[in-house]
Amino acid sequence: MKKISLISISICFILTSCVSKLKYTECTDNLQICQDQNKSLESEKLEYQTKMIELEASQKQALQKVAALENDILLLQRSNKELKAGKESLQKNYDDLLTAYKSLSAGNKKEAEIILKNLQELQLALEQKEKQLNELSKSLEQKSADLKEQQKQLTELQAILDKKDQDIQNLKNKIKQALQGFEGSGLSVTEKNGKIYVSMEEQLLFATGSYAIGEHGKEALKKLAAVLETDKTISVMVEGHTDNVKYNPSASSQIKDNWDLSVMRATSVVKTLLAYGNIEPERLIASGRSEYVPLDIADTKEARAKNRRTEIILTPKLDQLFEILE
Repeated sequence: MKKISLISISICFILTSCVSKLKYTECTDNLQICQDQNKSLESEKLEYQTKMIELEASQKQALQKVAALENDILLLQRSNKELKAGKESLQKNYDDLLTAYKSLSAGNKKEAEIILKNLQELQLALEQKEKQLNELSKSLEQKSADLKEQQKQLTELQAILDKKDQDIQNLKNKIKQALQGFEGSGLSVTEKNGKIYVSMEEQLLFATGSYAIGEHGKEALKKLAAVLETDKTISVMVEGHTDNVKYNPSASSQIKDNWDLSVMRATSVVKTLLAYGNIEPERLIASGRSEYVPLDIADTKEARAKNRRTEIILTPKLDQLFEILE
């Protein structure tokens, strides 16, 4: 009987060890996936920031070109006016001399030769003015065409930027409306740098030290998933954040430190969103930031509570804007 009991205990111990090992392996695999995704995320983030800088530079350059073209056209118009006035003056002098030349009698040959010479010089000057006016007119036409094209591009760019801003505002309003019952429970929705930040405090989603999402948190994520599945152009990045208190794992814990905890919490949120909404998995990224991006650096209980959070960052695609850049 004692032998049977010992065998049973041994079997239970082996089974428990196997389950624990399987959980550890699963956790390790998840961490590796998240780390790989994090590297990809950093690359995408850098590319996005670079393109946004290029976009802003392109808009600034377009504005400068428009201003320069407008100034060039103004100067050309002024020169054109001066050339026309000069031509008119020369033409009058020419006409006056021609009249005088015709009125001279045959006996005034010497004076006639002087007037004829002046007429020839004026004729050359008039031809030169005419040539300058033609060149100036062509330059004005080209500058006007360039200005029209720049203004068109600038108008298109501004229209897309305005639409992007409006889309962001509409998305923010939809999310705030969907989650309005949770905003007093540690949830906030803000807009910053063209992105929507849905921030959820630890108390809304997790028990202390855990990455299992509670029922109240699941309800909030369910409502958010319903919004996200309606707009397939939104990329979703989930960031886990912890406080700076060292994580003390138990002997059987798969979580070893704040890095692990932040990554696993982000992964749990991603999986919950996928479970509740018809969302393409490639649109979501889980990322752990550990304790290194605090909202409040004060060494207080309140500050640490504020820093323990999960941020769901929604970014619109900017394909139209980037097409203009290219």
